[in-house]
Amino acid sequence: MSYSIIGIIAIMVHLIINRDMLWHYSDYTDVPAYREYRDYIFGMLFFCAADVLWGFFNDLKMIVPLYAITVIYFVTMMAGFLLWTRYVAAYMEGDNHSVFRRVLTAVGVTLFVCELVILTVNFFVPIKFYFDENAVYHAGMARYATLGMQVVLFIITSIYTFVTKSPSESATKRLRRSVGLFGILMAALIILQIYYPMLPLYSIGYLMSSCLLHSFVVEEEKDEYRKNLKEMLDRTQQQSLELGDARRKIYTDPMTGVGSKQAYLEEIDSLDAKIRGGKADDFGVIVFDVNDLKIINDTKGHDVGDVYIYNASMLICEFFDSCPVYRIGGDEFVVILQGEPYKSRRERLAAFEAQMDSNLHAADKVVISSGLAEYESGADTHYLAVFERADQQMYMRKRALKKKKKKKNPTRQTSSRSRR
Repeated sequence: MSYSIIGIIAIMVHLIINRDMLWHYSDYTDVPAYREYRDYIFGMLFFCAADVLWGFFNDLKMIVPLYAITVIYFVTMMAGFLLWTRYVAAYMEGDNHSVFRRVLTAVGVTLFVCELVILTVNFFVPIKFYFDENAVYHAGMARYATLGMQVVLFIITSIYTFVTKSPSESATKRLRRSVGLFGILMAALIILQIYYPMLPLYSIGYLMSSCLLHSFVVEEEKDEYRKNLKEMLDRTQQQSLELGDARRKIYTDPMTGVGSKQAYLEEIDSLDAKIRGGKADDFGVIVFDVNDLKIINDTKGHDVGDVYIYNASMLICEFFDSCPVYRIGGDEFVVILQGEPYKSRRERLAAFEAQMDSNLHAADKVVISSGLAEYESGADTHYLAVFERADQQMYMRKRALKKKKKKKNPTRQTSSRSRR
């Protein structure tokens, strides 16, 4: 049982240090050679499990189960070696390593296939191993040959990782040295395994080397991935802020802060699409026009006129809060009413017009003409039809306001007309 303890410890350590990679693998799919590393971890786990069972059956001296688990032991050993070659080949990315990757992968597959052939032959001729009548294990020449080939390949790969450079920024010199040290350590313990077949040195090599690989390669790669992800998120956030600023500039009128002409045109397109598709809900349009702006610009200057326009927009927003307000021309505004504001449209407009009537008789107060029209389903085939009716209502209101103003101050009104 003492032989199996090492394999049990190796399994526990692998499960602990690689828990994220094994159970939360979707978080690390962008880590270089992640999938190959994960496959390699599973290969080590299967080998260590086979090693544990080998120690158990060896203590029981059960020849048939012991023979079977020994075959599985060598198959999982070579499978683990093959998965390691795939991991290193994937890790050494870039065109500079393409030949090495192909050769390493081909050798790994070849050794695995040879191992299967040798184990098949071993059923008939004990060239790999055999057990005597006392269930004592005896190694054959093929065992030494396959282990020796692994040693050679581990050493060659380690030397390659030490002396070559990688084009990948994440594959730093320290990380490549860690991969190389992994190979050297495994080669050394396999050599000891050759001379001491009854010790679980291969499992010890997997345990120590994988801890090294995980600490200095996988964790570094995950840190690099997290760093790159954070930088990407920061860039995305900055771009989003910049895009938000750009959108605000495009869709916001710079003078008044209400919706711009571009925003208004896009809203029209959206409403027209709904009308064409028969999905338009009830909506209303109010057209506004600021009265006497030309007189103010001519007599007081455009700066005062700009303030006048701004104050007009604030009045509209005050009475039509929660509604999109658009400035579509120098002194023209539009409000589109939908949902709850649409239901209270007439009350809102009545309150607004009452305020305008009051402003008409006060000095320096903004006066705005307005006109309302509602969308008529089945009759209106596009937004413009609703707008034109609202525009006509606005001009009727403008004429009515002028008449009221003329009645109050006919001399001043006449003077104003002469100036215009």
